Formats: sequence, structure tokens, C-alpha cells
Amino acid sequence: MNCRMRQKFAFGILLALSACGQGNEKLTQLPAAEGKGAQPVTEVVAATVTRETIVRSVVATGTTEPARVADLGPQSSGRIRSIQVTEGDKVKAGAILVRLDADEAGLRVQQTAAGAAQAKAQYELARAEYDRLAPLLAKGTVTPQQLQRLEAQRDALKSAVESATVAQSDATRMQTNTSVRAPFAGIVSKVNSEVGEIATMVPPTVLLRLVDLSSVDVRVRVHERELGRINVGDQVEAKFPSSQQSALGQVTFISPEIDPRTRNAEVLTRIPNAGGSLRAGMFAEINIRPKVSQDTLVAPASAIAGTGDERYVFAIGEGTAKRQRVKVAAIDRARVEVLEGLSEGQKIVREGLGRLSDGATIKITSERATEPAAEPAKTPDEAAQPAAGAPANEPPKAAKEQPAEGAKP
Repeated sequence: MNCRMRQKFAFGILLALSACGQGNEKLTQLPAAEGKGAQPVTEVVAATVTRETIVRSVVATGTTEPARVADLGPQSSGRIRSIQVTEGDKVKAGAILVRLDADEAGLRVQQTAAGAAQAKAQYELARAEYDRLAPLLAKGTVTPQQLQRLEAQRDALKSAVESATVAQSDATRMQTNTSVRAPFAGIVSKVNSEVGEIATMVPPTVLLRLVDLSSVDVRVRVHERELGRINVGDQVEAKFPSSQQSALGQVTFISPEIDPRTRNAEVLTRIPNAGGSLRAGMFAEINIRPKVSQDTLVAPASAIAGTGDERYVFAIGEGTAKRQRVKVAAIDRARVEVLEGLSEGQKIVREGLGRLSDGATIKITSERATEPAAEPAKTPDEAAQPAAGAPANEPPKAAKEQPAEGAKP
């Protein structure tokens, strides 16, 4: 190949390479609109934070306890002579339950009674002698010293009478204490002793257990944020799943102390049990109904995302959704009370939370009002769950999905 042909061949290769580069450049070039970084628009359903007057119940669980319970023992030591009751017996207040051997106590009563009678007779004799000789002091028949001795003797015998009377009363009390009586009306739930055993006062011997089930108590734990709405006397509805029973009662005590670890306080509720159908140790669901209605900020539960204390909503701005932290408490399965983070009239995203991130561009397709649910929620966490029969695209389901990129988990 001569020199001229080699030059033409090299020139052709350069032209081919140039054409290939121009084609690749055209393939990789983006449209002008896409090159500017336009963001997609997410369609959402909105809701407005409203203020309503509501009565929000406080729901908790606990175990029933007897209104009163007593482990009874003797007030004096002795041998058990008889047991008047058996387990399951209903007794009245003051009824004799157990008798101890009272022979020794009876002898002591007789002895102290005799001593008291003797001391009283001696005192009466000394008093009569003093009264007879006292007028003779003015006539000089009796000296002042003699009268003083009679007076001292009379006073000493008077003190002896008082001491003997106390001893007699104590002996009578000890005799009475040989009978163990019911301090209140109730049911004998357990008998721990047998006839013939020795019952001691120190250390105390537990002879039997008496419970009062005319009403039952249920102790529940309530979070500190709910305590301000509860007062002594508030009505309580108690449900007992094991027996399908329900009953009404009231709050009788609210503890002044809050557990610093759980932030809960103890609330005592009392449920009447006149029919005796409730037993101690039953599981109970307690619904406390505060007397005072509240003017409360309300939002749909489906608009709340997150769990525990890390709750948030997407607040609607000018065409964007901004992630905003909130504090809420359940009203029912469809609504929550807004404690912090939102204001009345503020618009928030109700549906489509799972497709959003902080600052996302949105388009409101519709706005739905918040409607109460028939069944109250039991915990704040349940407030974020959809109501029964909600569509599959309800926000609570989306809230369970992982948030879009850029959203705080």
C-alpha cells in the first residue's frame, strides 16, 4: 500500500470514530425537564384537627381482691377446744368462730373477783371508822395524828379496791379472749387449725382466714398523663371475661405517688358484689369514665404514625407535607386526643402516609372528617390501627410500612 492510500484509510477510521461518539452523546442526553430534578407529586387524603367536647374513658386491667380480708388468731394462748365453722361458711360480725380452753381463765376471774370484794369490804370499814371519829376532833377526844392515820389507811384501801377491780376486769377480758370472733361479716375461706392444738398469741397462730366479698376491689395502674382526668367517685365499668359478667362501681382511691420507672400510679376501684357471683383473683377489664367532659383537640387515629412516644404526623403546608412530632392519647379506635404538636384547624395527611417523606410534594384529592368509633381503644398504640371494616389503603396500614427515604423512623 502506498503512502497516499494509507492516509485515506486513516482518515476514514477517524470519521467513523467521530460519528460513533456523536451517537453515544445523543443516547445519554436527558430531556431538559428531567435534567432539572423535578419531584413526583403524591396524592393524599387530608383531615383537619378539630376541637370537640368528649368524655374519654381510661381503660386498664387488674385482679379482683376482697373488700376486706383478715387472718385471725387468738388474743390469748391456749388449747383449741372447738372450731365453730368450716370452710365456705358465711358468718355475721361478732359470731364466735373458735373457742379455746377457758378453765384457767375462769379460775382467774373467780380469784380476782374475790380479791376485789375483800379489798372493797376493808375500804368500807376504814371509811366508816374515819367518818365516825372525824367529828370528835373538835371535842379533843381524837388527836389530829390519829385522824391522819385513819385517813391514810382509808385512802390506801381505796387504791387497793381500784387495783383489785382492774385485775378483775383484766381476768374477765382474758376469759372473753378465749373466743375468737368475726370482726366483720364474711366468708370463711380457710381453716388452718384442728381441735386440741395449742394456739399462741406470741408468735401469733393463724387459726382461719375470713374474707368480705360483699364488694371487690380492683387495683389498676394508670399513666401519669391520664391521672389529671380521674377523680375519686368517678364511675367504673368492670368486665370479667372469664364469666362474661359486667358490673358498675366507682373510684375509691388514687395514689399520691407515681412510680418513677413506669410513670404509673395505683388507682383503686370498688365493685359491688351483693349477689356474690364475683370471686377474689378474677381478671378484670376496668373502664373509668371521668365525670367532666373535655374540650379536646381531636385528630383521626389513621393520621398518626410511629409507636410509643415516637409519634408523628405529616402536616400540610403549601403543597408539601412536613413531618411533625406529636403526643397523643386514644379516645377510641378512630380518634385520638392531641396533647402536643398540633393546633386547631391545622390540616394533616389522613391517608397515604407510607408513601411520604419529610418535605414531599403532595396533592390533596379529598378531605374526610373524623368520625367516632363504637368501640373504645384500650391503649394509645391501638389508636393508630384502622377501625373495623376500614379499606385496605387506610393510612394505618401504610404507617406500618417503612417510611420513604428521608423520613425519620
